[in-house]
Amino acid sequence: MYLLVLLVVLGVVYAYCWWKPRSPPTYPGQLPIIGHSHILFKHRNDIWVYFSKVVEYISENGGFFQFRVGPHIMYVVDDPESVGIIANTCLDKPYFYNFMDDLLGNGLITLNGEMWKIHHKLLNPAFSQHVLNTYLNEMDAQAQNLVSQLTTVAKKGPVNITEFLGQFVLRTVCRTSLRLEVKDQDMIDNEYAKAIEEIEAIIIRRVLNPILHFPFLFKLTAMYKRQIKLSHNNKKLMDPIIQKRKSDLIATKRTVNDNDDSVPGKFKPALDLLLHLSDEQYVLSDDEIRAHLNTFVAASFDTTSAALQTILLVLGSYPEIQERVYNEIQDIFKNRDRLTKHDITKLVYLDAVIKEVLRMYNIVPLIARQIDTDIVLPKYTLRAGSSCIMSIYGLHRHSSWGPDAKQFKPERWLNPATLPTNPNVYAAFGIGKRMCIGKQYAMLSMKTSLVHTVRKFHISADISTLKWEYAVTLKAKAPLINLTLRS
Repeated sequence: MYLLVLLVVLGVVYAYCWWKPRSPPTYPGQLPIIGHSHILFKHRNDIWVYFSKVVEYISENGGFFQFRVGPHIMYVVDDPESVGIIANTCLDKPYFYNFMDDLLGNGLITLNGEMWKIHHKLLNPAFSQHVLNTYLNEMDAQAQNLVSQLTTVAKKGPVNITEFLGQFVLRTVCRTSLRLEVKDQDMIDNEYAKAIEEIEAIIIRRVLNPILHFPFLFKLTAMYKRQIKLSHNNKKLMDPIIQKRKSDLIATKRTVNDNDDSVPGKFKPALDLLLHLSDEQYVLSDDEIRAHLNTFVAASFDTTSAALQTILLVLGSYPEIQERVYNEIQDIFKNRDRLTKHDITKLVYLDAVIKEVLRMYNIVPLIARQIDTDIVLPKYTLRAGSSCIMSIYGLHRHSSWGPDAKQFKPERWLNPATLPTNPNVYAAFGIGKRMCIGKQYAMLSMKTSLVHTVRKFHISADISTLKWEYAVTLKAKAPLINLTLRS
């Protein structure tokens, strides 16, 4: 009798252990109550050095681990099949994305899933290929201005290119998104850009100090007061631009309509579309318009300038690749100075170089989703109420890229048949439904500036000696290049 009861109990225990949801293993170093919070705080000054070791460890040990920040579970995943399921099932962002609210407001990066669906559909026309083609002349003009500025410092020794590229990107996005007049640009260059950088520094300091994840504690700090002041100043800069454009459209009776995308060559800044949605369809408030514009400007400024900086460093470190890019450009443009939309499609090798740089040197190495329902994956179950961090860094070095996954090799992009079949292993612009809406805009802007820069200069650099800092995006510290005018 006792033996029978024992067998039944053992059977129940075995069945429970077999069928219960399986959680990913816990990353080493967890402490009671605080979890891994102490590690974040300990490495706050060299966080990317630590993060890169963590994601390498995860890649080498099955592609799944869980962390705890206090009671909150965060899964870190770099399995391609799993991240595809997660990214398309869970559209909400975790709580720490709310740290960007004062910088971006409720824009496409921070909106919850249901509101994101609505706003993404509304904003898609602003990034159609027809509209992007109308931006090309402005991008081309700003790229030539960039080259003129760089010419003044060529042959003067190593140049820190951060400020030059930041100004190019900011001026380009302000002209194309806001139709900002040249006379108003200095205000944005000097005040808005500095505010973005300072707010981002506050955000990353808060992320790395779990105590400040609690809003009521963060509001007691000097950082919070500074962040509020900076965001208020940015609002004072942006609101007059919006109101002036609104007045101009009313005065001239020119508004965007649904058929404008079919009119070739007509310049259509994103602000005009947003004002149309506000004034004629009554679907966007002034606060929502400002939030979307802040997102366009801040995200472009941060990511595109960081990407361009890295691409130039790579070109300077691989002279044979740089010369191949230069020869392709010369073959296409001959003696012409202006780009056309047809030229852009012919830049096959430059396109491959950009993609490979973004694969090997991730500008956004980690993205996250809120797990709002239990997700059953082949190996594990991710629990509702937790967060999932998807390692773009790990995906871009996944074994499906082949034995040369960790080598810089632009040629891999020239033969699509040799690329991995799973699209999730390349996520430079995000994964799944919430992929970056500005992907094509960013690629067009980068190609335009690189064409003019590579045509004008020999570039030399040594990317192997650089150190990297993680502050919302991953950037090189003190990115120095040498520029020599081509004859």
